[in-house]
Amino acid sequence: MKKSIKLKMGMRTIKTGLAVAISLILCIIFKSKSPIFAAIGAIASMQSSVSESLIAGKNRMLGTFIGAIVGLIFSLAFPENPIFIGLGVSIVIHICHLLDWNKALQLSAIVFVGIALNPEMDVKLSYSLFRIIDTFIGIIVGMIINYFVSAPNMEERIMDSIEILYIESKDIINNLIWKIEDVSLKEFRTDTVLLTESYEALSKDIHLNLTKKQDSTSYNRILSKIESIENNISLLSEINKSPFLTKRNQELLEELFNKPIPINEELVKEDIDIVYNYHLTQALDNLLEIKEFIG
Repeated sequence: MKKSIKLKMGMRTIKTGLAVAISLILCIIFKSKSPIFAAIGAIASMQSSVSESLIAGKNRMLGTFIGAIVGLIFSLAFPENPIFIGLGVSIVIHICHLLDWNKALQLSAIVFVGIALNPEMDVKLSYSLFRIIDTFIGIIVGMIINYFVSAPNMEERIMDSIEILYIESKDIINNLIWKIEDVSLKEFRTDTVLLTESYEALSKDIHLNLTKKQDSTSYNRILSKIESIENNISLLSEINKSPFLTKRNQELLEELFNKPIPINEELVKEDIDIVYNYHLTQALDNLLEIKEFIG
């Protein structure tokens, strides 16, 4: 299934620009010395879900603090020394890894370098403090904008993904049964990963009470159905033959596709057809349940 090119600017893109603008305005009001760090913080904290934005914002705040402290130590002990600055970057990244702040390590390293390269020896402490404050301004503004301005609707995103995967599943089974074109599962698998990520983000939102929805069990059930379909059609695509279709599968195919079933009266039922029909039945039953869910 071909996907259309989206020319419309996404809301996350617009909110990122808004967060950067507000962060820079605040820096002007408070006469910040390094507004670029506020802008970087705003960009870094704008995530695809509210929970991800909150978690990433918290980790980046802590990562910024680590970068600033280590940067201050290295700038005092080894001022503008390229070798020790490189060593310091490695130390900052390693600390972030140890604390599982992987999404904070880039920003932490940037803050470290900005402080370590500061030539003004007499103002290093205040300079480091302002770098932390500027970065925090950007992170907090980004988190607030992401929550209060058209907060990401993970349920809508999940439903869109489910509908796309339903259509892709039908297309693949259509190709398998009617031999229209070669079967490819690449796009289907990519979209399954996107659905899984959206479901995990919704689960985090629910856990942190950041959404009105209190339960994601129904989405988890549909996700397991889609994963089952992927396994079944993957096995079916490996069986290179015209199958002997059972009456049950013929009825399911007619219900889903509403067109004549290709039946070859000369086919002789083989052992492999038992395997083929079993996995086809599993895929079609799950597909019908998803169809009913989309409703």
